[in-house]
Amino acid sequence: MRLSVNGTELYFDVVGSGLDAASGFRQKPTLIILPGGPGFDHTYLRPWLDPVSEVAQLVYVDERGCGRSARHTHEYYQLGIMADDIVLFCKTLDIERPIVLGQSFGGFVALSIALRHPDFTSGIVLFDTSPAWTGGYDLDALEQLVGGERGEELREIAYKESTGTATPEELKRFEQEIMPLYWHQGFKPEYIVEMFDNPLMNMDIATYMMGTLSKEY
Repeated sequence: MRLSVNGTELYFDVVGSGLDAASGFRQKPTLIILPGGPGFDHTYLRPWLDPVSEVAQLVYVDERGCGRSARHTHEYYQLGIMADDIVLFCKTLDIERPIVLGQSFGGFVALSIALRHPDFTSGIVLFDTSPAWTGGYDLDALEQLVGGERGEELREIAYKESTGTATPEELKRFEQEIMPLYWHQGFKPEYIVEMFDNPLMNMDIATYMMGTLSKEY
């Protein structure tokens, strides 16, 4: 489904009912789920999060420029704008006091929502994310963690990512190496290939925003 708000069109999907029939149709909390990237669509999160629909209504939202949502020129790719998108999205659908869950880059958007609209949510869930992106990766630690020529190669790519100069192929190679560190056992490296080869993946926003984030956030 798509919804036009704040000068963009956001794609979203709903999993689970808002009412719990087993408890006399008690209202469940609404969980707004924001994927990482930036650029990914939300579907990579569903195998892990869909079971939560037993206790909450899940609303997966692709941020502007990501997944199935509308693309824009670079000046409209800002965390503040994305945060406002989600707030207006919820207001348009009469979603009150949602819990906002952000994974990786989605956590940056969730934190921006909390800062810009402190009374909007009833809670925030953050995982695989960071309170800031100043300086990007710890390049020395990354090289030591991986070691050898692979470590040197990943250090170089990490620097390029933080400056917005990495190529799509370099980003894919880098994420294949570090993404398993994000996840619990069971995450398969081939998932990364599928995520980056997905035609819905927007590499333009990925390279632009990661370079911008290292300077501004």
